[in-house]
Amino acid sequence: MVNRLANFAHHQLLNSHLFKLQSNLFDAQIAVATEKKTQQYAGIPDQSERLVRLEHLLNQSKSYNNNNEVVDLRLQSQDIALVGVEDTVRNMYDMLSDYGAGERRDAEQVAQVQKFAYQALRDIQGFLNESVAGRYLFSGSRTSSAPVDLKLGDNLADFQSKWNGDTTKFPETRDALISEFGVADNITATLGGTGNNQYVELDLAGYAPADYGTFKAGSSITISGGTANDGTWTISEVDTTTGYIRVNRKDLTDETSLDTFTLKKGSDTDKIITDTMTYAGSTITAAGGAGTFSDIQVPATIEINSGSGNNTMTVTVRSVSADGSSITVDETIGNASGGAQAGEIKLANYYNGDLMETRHRIDENRTIDVNTNALNPAFDKAIRALSIIAQGEFGTAGGLDQNTERTDEAIWLMDSALNFPTDGAPPYGAETTESIEQLRFDNAFNRQQIKGSIQRETQTINFLQTSIGEVEDIDKLEAMTELLDIDRALQASYQVLARTQNLGLSNFL
Repeated sequence: MVNRLANFAHHQLLNSHLFKLQSNLFDAQIAVATEKKTQQYAGIPDQSERLVRLEHLLNQSKSYNNNNEVVDLRLQSQDIALVGVEDTVRNMYDMLSDYGAGERRDAEQVAQVQKFAYQALRDIQGFLNESVAGRYLFSGSRTSSAPVDLKLGDNLADFQSKWNGDTTKFPETRDALISEFGVADNITATLGGTGNNQYVELDLAGYAPADYGTFKAGSSITISGGTANDGTWTISEVDTTTGYIRVNRKDLTDETSLDTFTLKKGSDTDKIITDTMTYAGSTITAAGGAGTFSDIQVPATIEINSGSGNNTMTVTVRSVSADGSSITVDETIGNASGGAQAGEIKLANYYNGDLMETRHRIDENRTIDVNTNALNPAFDKAIRALSIIAQGEFGTAGGLDQNTERTDEAIWLMDSALNFPTDGAPPYGAETTESIEQLRFDNAFNRQQIKGSIQRETQTINFLQTSIGEVEDIDKLEAMTELLDIDRALQASYQVLARTQNLGLSNFL
């Protein structure tokens, strides 16, 4: 019988076996602790490709859900703002309907309805400037900029000083309201027209006749650059055949003529004055002398029937002389330029966002449009309606009491802004069909689409997590048994190693 002593090579082989058992024990301990078969895809070579695919789909579904929840929050906040705008317009609609059914020239009633119209404009501006986490909801893709600036001033008086309702009117059509551009050119101004139809005709040196189509009648423009007509004007006419635009003016002709004045003030009975009037600039003096105008409470409106025909127009009385012999009225004076003058014409609307179309992907195969912005026609109809009511100081030529038809026109616009179709003919030409009702419906539909997608993706996530678990999760009983087996094998190996380390030639002999 032959026996072989353990040599160095045998010792090294035993050590390598111990190290392998230690590694297996460590892996088994990690598997039990994490409940995963392996920490690397290489640990499951036959299932790694499937696992990678499943994990990609899981992450994709989670990403869709996260994005959908963010967009749903924005849409929910947007709907809250839409409700605010809707309630504001509806309350004003009810108030204006009551006002329209009563005395439309009563000072107290006019003051109240204009005050509430102005406040409603401020409220709508606030709702349209709502933001979530610093992201504005109604500014298109320009989400860092507040989308709406209605230039309301500090109070109603500021607003009415800009929009007097006579020579400077708030734009009545959508095209006039939303136009925005600027042009620097040599401008030639000529005067024309009579009475209420006086104008300043503006010709731009660099414009061909067709180019004037960029301007829209009813728009408010600002002329600057040191020209003879610097200031704010309302476009009364655009001509693309000859090539010009015209803006409103009211200049009284200096003369003496036998005229009839019809003075209007609120619900008071109209006062008729017939006398020889002398015009000097914005001052009118009656031949009848002291007391002729003493009964006028300013501001008041005068309809002038001029004997010469030169001054047949409607003007606003701003002051009465101490003895009542003369009055001072508003004029909007235009100046002929006497040749081309370098200047700039600007049109600016209330919207500071953009019109970029925005789509949100709710899942791999479907997208929804989320393009509601503050320039939507539903909003501009409401803004125009309220501004048309708020403009013009009581008693003046542009005041609501002197232009009672504005009430019905504004009611139609607000009705159309709330819901469509609207009975009756639109007061300022064809209008678009968009309404707040439709915006809220579209918003609710998008939210329902998102909620449905979140529900489906959640179900997909649960399914994928189960499938992934089947690939990478351990069987706890099997893993514990394997861990114990490796532990016992390692203990036995250490015992063998200890025995071999004690063996020597003397022990053998």
